[in-house]
Amino acid sequence: MKNRMFGSLAALIVIPLVFGTHAFGQLQNLPANLRRQSNNPDQEAYRQLQIQRTLDAQQRTAMRRAEEEARASAKVNETMPAVSAADLKRIERLLTPNAEDLDKYKAFLDLERTGIFKLFPQSVCDESRVVRLDGECANSVPGGSRYSFRAGSKTPDIHYVNGVLFAKGFFAHHLIANIGDVPVESLLTGDKYLKPLAGIAPSVDFEEARSLSSDIEDGLLLESIKYSDRAEILLNTTYLLRTIAYRNGNNLQRRLDRASPAADDPVRGFEKLQTDHRMDLIVAFRIIRKDEYGNLTIVWREISRKKAPVITFPEDQGMADFN
Repeated sequence: MKNRMFGSLAALIVIPLVFGTHAFGQLQNLPANLRRQSNNPDQEAYRQLQIQRTLDAQQRTAMRRAEEEARASAKVNETMPAVSAADLKRIERLLTPNAEDLDKYKAFLDLERTGIFKLFPQSVCDESRVVRLDGECANSVPGGSRYSFRAGSKTPDIHYVNGVLFAKGFFAHHLIANIGDVPVESLLTGDKYLKPLAGIAPSVDFEEARSLSSDIEDGLLLESIKYSDRAEILLNTTYLLRTIAYRNGNNLQRRLDRASPAADDPVRGFEKLQTDHRMDLIVAFRIIRKDEYGNLTIVWREISRKKAPVITFPEDQGMADFN
């Protein structure tokens, strides 16, 4: 693999314009009465307060939805709904990075295991699995709010939700941190920023792995850098991400033959993982552009990769995700 420009397509998003103190895409999700400005200063102040409360509630809902989607990503059918040739051309145009960025990072992108892609804010167009490309979704890209650095993977590594990069995956640990204005091309395996992150040893004991997952959600301090499962989006900033995507060592067919699990049974998710690209991966990526719609352009490089750790559940124990 030399480099990758585009991510996988799956769900749907809308692209917000900046409007006052709130993004246009966010205001479009508000009730009609809150989208209308008032000439009365007191009423307008109250409207702004109600808008903020509503947006805060929407963000909490969106974050929960992203987390649920990440946990269920191994279970869902990733088959793309049919779209027209014209829509495919439009999507390709939206996904194509700015020519200036491609020229600026040409030498970097000629290196092995590097890439550039665009990430789009998750919004109302992601609500269903039916592709909407009209109206307020005309500038949307199916699956554009998610990206996986593991080529060919069916499970995303990062989600872009309401100004936050959210890292979550089924039967996986994701540790993400902002390391500041560090040139992404300068980072190497033995770098001071990378040693603490690379030093985490993933356990093959389920309960220990589950405990680490909980610690990551709360935040881990590694040599003065805080890693968690989310990070604020900042322009011209470099991030480190370690994805520990576990494999499962159980004989799933035996479990499937022994009973008829329901569609939402965890064993079905583990069955999907058999065709997923699982590994222990560290990447560095940098946000190099944020346009007027909130869309991000990101360049990245792979720092290291190892074989995925394997967890095998006892035959008398149920199978489950880490959280």
